[in-house]
Amino acid sequence: MKFPSLAQEFIDRIVGFLGYGRLSAPVWFIGLEEGLGRMNDEEAHCNLVARGRFDEVMDLAAAHKTLKETGKFIEIENKKSFSTQVWHWMAKVMLARAGYQNWNEASQVKSYIRTRLGRKTCRGETFLTELSPIPRKKNTEGRWIEYFRALDKNIDEKIRQRMIRLQNELSSRKPTLIICYGKRQYQFQQLLGIERWIGTSPILRSSNFQCLLLPFFGNGHMSEVIIKSLVSEGLLRGRKSPFALTS
Repeated sequence: MKFPSLAQEFIDRIVGFLGYGRLSAPVWFIGLEEGLGRMNDEEAHCNLVARGRFDEVMDLAAAHKTLKETGKFIEIENKKSFSTQVWHWMAKVMLARAGYQNWNEASQVKSYIRTRLGRKTCRGETFLTELSPIPRKKNTEGRWIEYFRALDKNIDEKIRQRMIRLQNELSSRKPTLIICYGKRQYQFQQLLGIERWIGTSPILRSSNFQCLLLPFFGNGHMSEVIIKSLVSEGLLRGRKSPFALTS
């Protein structure tokens, strides 16, 4: 795959991007890296440049208005359907956490994505971030990290500094609930300062219930049965105990 040339400022902004929503939100979602949906190669390349203009934290809807998919800018507030299942599962989790009986109803899920998910306004109750700030087009392709390494020899150190920044934000903001999704258990442990996960797969948690580790929110790994279990076990309410790094 060929990539566009990127100015150093754009590289630094892409690598320094923290996520969507409010850092002070009560619920944080942490994934592996951002997917690029149905974007073709040309759109993915152009969107790298657009991401090079992102602020450190962006409103999900506002950010996607600068990105293209299938030839059009992404208008989340007006979309009839969403290609990424990740947003669907986040919305279902948040609706279930709020006590909605119809948390899995399609109209409610889409409405939450359009109006609430990853918003920077006072209504924003989620912050969406990733272990890696560098997006991936699809699972069958290599991650773009080698491209960024070729452009900037200090890229790994900058990614490490971003992780430290996220750790500091977690320590100071103290979200009520942190939901990780994906298979990289150890990397999530490193970021969150958790000695080990406890419980039984597919639901793992930290000892104070504040951090949950769930399956990846896509490719059929996540299920509504898991959300029902989270509700029945009271795990979506979170705990108000302070977030503290162990090292």
